[in-house]
Amino acid sequence: MKQKFNIHTHTSRCGHARGHDEQYVLAAIEAGFNTLGFSDHIPYPNANDNESRMDDTQSQEYLDSINSLKEKYIKKIDVKVGFEVEYLPKYHNYYYDMRKKCDYLILGQHTKYLGYDFDCFCNDADLDSYCTQIEQGMATNLFTYLAHPDYFLLGRNNFNEQCIKAAHRIGQASIKYDVPLEINLNGFKYGKKKFKTLKHSDYQDYYIYPFYDFWEIIKTYNCKVVYGFDAHAPLSLMDEYKIDIANSIIGDLNLNFIDEIKLNNKAAQ
Repeated sequence: MKQKFNIHTHTSRCGHARGHDEQYVLAAIEAGFNTLGFSDHIPYPNANDNESRMDDTQSQEYLDSINSLKEKYIKKIDVKVGFEVEYLPKYHNYYYDMRKKCDYLILGQHTKYLGYDFDCFCNDADLDSYCTQIEQGMATNLFTYLAHPDYFLLGRNNFNEQCIKAAHRIGQASIKYDVPLEINLNGFKYGKKKFKTLKHSDYQDYYIYPFYDFWEIIKTYNCKVVYGFDAHAPLSLMDEYKIDIANSIIGDLNLNFIDEIKLNNKAAQ
């Protein structure tokens, strides 16, 4: 196993993942992980949607289930429980309260079903909002890392000057707040799509993320970087080949990968 931890793992409660909680743990053990963190999509009060996240009445059952597996497999693997969160300022106190109930939070700014959906369409003005929300989230000290920072490319077909500025903003925030960035290994499922970049005058085929031009800018800041499997099925934790694909895209950048993940315990209100 090229990375011994993964803290981006979903469960069937979100409505778009499958498998039992224990199966994820067993798959992680077989894959050679020493740490497995569950980070299912955080529920929002009065904003339930069974296709994107658990009902808010399920959160305690989720925490209880993962905590029981933590004890059951304590001699084989370090299991943690957390949530993946879209940062919106109006929910700050709610995030803070939920952070006290779990081991960690990761920031994943897609805001699907909560407002503007960046993976459907993300123009330059939307991209500014995306970056602002990420900066606000990182400033709270609530988050262990930023998941799929290049996620906004799902809603675009070009990487222009505004995208370059966005990458710089995210890199600067990562360094300022000491928040690592995730190279997400789930983006390959979307396949390649046509993108136009400033380097090429015509459209060419690219994986949506990881996106080379984005990470080339991140490299200039020497941000801390991790892989995240973003697992939505137990067997996906055993897809080590995805790291090889990622390395074939961004391997020559020699990014600042860290050997272990430190869960953020500095949650600030």
